[in-house]
Amino acid sequence: MRHQGHTSGAQNVLWLALGRPMVATVVATAATAALADEPPAPPNPAPLTQLAQANPGAPATSVAAGMPDMNSPLIKVEKNRVNLPEPTLSSQAKSQGLIGDSHLNLLWRNYSDYMEVSNSSHRHAWIQGVQANYESGYTQGLIGFGFDASLFAALKLDGGKGAGNMVHVGKDGDGQNQLAWAYPGMYDIKGRISETVLKYGLQIVSNPFLDPHDNRALPPTFLGASLVSKDVKDMSLEAGSFTKVDARGHTNLSSLSTSYGGVKFSRLSYFGGSWDYAPSGTLSLYADQADDIWRQYYASVSHSIGDPRTVKWSGMANVYSTHDTGAARQGHINNNAYSLTLSAQHGASGLLLGYQQVLGDQFFDYVNETNGIYLSNSMDVDYNAPHERSLQLRYTLDGSYLGVPGLRAMLWGVMGWDADASAGAAANASASSPLHDLYWKNGEPVHGRHHEIGFVPSYTLQSGRFKDTKITFMAMWHVGQAHYSDSNNMEYRLVVNLPMKVF
Repeated sequence: MRHQGHTSGAQNVLWLALGRPMVATVVATAATAALADEPPAPPNPAPLTQLAQANPGAPATSVAAGMPDMNSPLIKVEKNRVNLPEPTLSSQAKSQGLIGDSHLNLLWRNYSDYMEVSNSSHRHAWIQGVQANYESGYTQGLIGFGFDASLFAALKLDGGKGAGNMVHVGKDGDGQNQLAWAYPGMYDIKGRISETVLKYGLQIVSNPFLDPHDNRALPPTFLGASLVSKDVKDMSLEAGSFTKVDARGHTNLSSLSTSYGGVKFSRLSYFGGSWDYAPSGTLSLYADQADDIWRQYYASVSHSIGDPRTVKWSGMANVYSTHDTGAARQGHINNNAYSLTLSAQHGASGLLLGYQQVLGDQFFDYVNETNGIYLSNSMDVDYNAPHERSLQLRYTLDGSYLGVPGLRAMLWGVMGWDADASAGAAANASASSPLHDLYWKNGEPVHGRHHEIGFVPSYTLQSGRFKDTKITFMAMWHVGQAHYSDSNNMEYRLVVNLPMKVF
């Protein structure tokens, strides 16, 4: 912050006596010159005799010396005046109304994917998707009201029967032969007070439990209520309760379920928030409950020091603690999982080392259709088997330091070991158990080692008619031993996102 220098009392008085008339003259002359072709003539300061006439109560000797009487009421008022900062208006106080702040944006996404799973399926798909997202403003007043509505649509350009949810999936689980589909992807009503927003409807939220898994032509959305407040400086607080999901590839609502266990449940509720305790440091704490499945707690802390022009160091720790609750429909759960990362960036290049471990006899699980696993080594696969340890080495490239803004690239490798699901397999030994296939692989309890490598370059256009268009290529290869839960696979993906602002 710049600090203003302090002037002496005599200088202040001289400014009050001489400076204000001079400023007025300069402003008036400059305003006239703005319409003329020639520069203005320098202003003529008012003679001291005119100053004396403007303040007849002042002694002539003082005026002649350029020193007005310090007892003048005008001088006292100006000397004691305190210039208070303008109050900061909240988002609701600055509202331009329901229509005035409304926006309509389009996102065109061309998505193609090719994947081979060893001794199993082959899938490929090429889809053109579009999201038309309308967001109204808020009515003016202490409490503002508004609504949002989005239309999602997709056209299948190619896609075989094994494409799964990359193309349309009907209510019966089939429907891959459908050529095109459209549906209301999001809709909600909303209210706002100051910096606090409450929404109810089909929407997208982002937190450690319900972050949408947006890796298809169209994203999943969730039905429920959400509350986000940023009224406390440097803090973001949120809560929510959701009951349904419009899954990737689907056009209808369905029940929430767990990602690995596949167990359905009626409601997920959460609360928590984050605090920017320093310009480069953030602390987050959250808790959630999947009814009759689990209670889950999440904490993270991240901090950075230094500068990329020399070396910028960044560290982050994430931890989840999961425990069964209610009817425990996914069985006994007593599981902790954490990850630690340390990274260094010098100029365009960055290097990250990440360690992750699961402590417990169960898989670390999360809500299906979400990316609710904020652990560092969740890349192509999640490295979340019971007792598993994993280590990642990642290189990143930021083209802005090379004179190519918009260019990004990431290259990584992850290795996992010590997976041991024998306790979970014993508890689900019967083939009729809904969790049998999760804990058993090729006739034995899940165990073994595995590894992956991946490469993701991307480029975002910086100017022109298609500015902000992002082109991303992804290549990933995963290799595991015969009894590890994730099979060998290779995947290639090309995604082009083209945003358009209508108004």
